[in-house]
Amino acid sequence: MLKSCIAGVSALLFLASGALAADKPLTEDQAKRFVETLEAVEELGKEFETEGKMEEFRLATTPVAGEAFKPYSGAVASLKENHPGDHARLEKAVKPHGFSADEWAGVGDRIMVAYLAVKMEEENPQAMAQMASMDKSMLDMMPPDMQAQMAQALAMVETIKNATPEDKAAVASVREDLDAYMEKQAQL
Repeated sequence: MLKSCIAGVSALLFLASGALAADKPLTEDQAKRFVETLEAVEELGKEFETEGKMEEFRLATTPVAGEAFKPYSGAVASLKENHPGDHARLEKAVKPHGFSADEWAGVGDRIMVAYLAVKMEEENPQAMAQMASMDKSMLDMMPPDMQAQMAQALAMVETIKNATPEDKAAVASVREDLDAYMEKQAQL
């Protein structure tokens, strides 16, 4: 009886340790390795665009009210489910940097959220507070298209406001690289 109880507790602790690992702060090393993957992943993105798959990935990365904003995880989940061959190509692209596709997506989500939090804090510190304090009943008065856009924005803000100071500090180490990457993306 005692052995089975110890085994059960050990199994629970093992499973919990995986969940707790996800709660560890980002490291500068993870942030740097993630940034190093962007060029190779961007090349894959260009191929997916040519193949007509990008709209599907855009839908998978759209913020949803009541859910955490996870842009990379959404795209990787879509790849895994609908395009296993492309998922394998992504795995191959990020593996030299020490990531599986799922790990890369989780780190990417956190980096993007922390990056957006830092940018919002710098450029318009009141914006998040204003969005968070908005009366949700105002959504009902908006046209349906605008309601959907506002719900997406609110979902994103909800996630961004929860970016940890540790994640923001890790992003600071690659801030210039991320700024350059985001500028380049905006011009495409």
